[in-house]
Amino acid sequence: MDFDKNVFNNWKKSLSFIDPKNHYIISYPELIQATDCLAKNFGEKSIPMVAHLVYGWMPKILTYSRKINQDREIFQATLTNNQNEALSVVDKIQFPPTNNAWVGMSKTLHFLNPDMFPIWDSKVAKVLGVSPTKMGKKDVYIDYMKFIFSNIDEHFVGVVRREFKNKTNYDISKVRAVEFTLFVIGEN
Repeated sequence: MDFDKNVFNNWKKSLSFIDPKNHYIISYPELIQATDCLAKNFGEKSIPMVAHLVYGWMPKILTYSRKINQDREIFQATLTNNQNEALSVVDKIQFPPTNNAWVGMSKTLHFLNPDMFPIWDSKVAKVLGVSPTKMGKKDVYIDYMKFIFSNIDEHFVGVVRREFKNKTNYDISKVRAVEFTLFVIGEN
């Protein structure tokens, strides 16, 4: 699936959404820290815990499936250092244990490794022209990851990251900056 780079034409909209009083913005680094703590202390056993943590950030209740135990494969996200490894982690996940949904899985992967895994959700999918029936497919999430990777060195990414640092006093990854920009563009 090819995504249009012109979706970033309204990237400046994301700057006004960086509000240090907004709970969504405030809680982000805390969730990163909590995920890191869980991963370090519980290893692959932390995956369902991280998923529950992430679902607390979402308007949906989590059902974590253990039909096939994929926690070891998912935990590899914490060890991923490059884009090919990130794509390989996703490719090895047979089905997302998080409500069988790539939205929750993407957020779990993101909090495990925000440098390599972008968050995928309906607002981003809408901006990219992905229908609700297609957004639940692994290959669409993989295409989205590739699209994010292809845009991490765009000018707006540095601006968004600096604005986060200036307004919130915390850093975000390049992947987060691109995905956050798409999320905000998708806000009504």
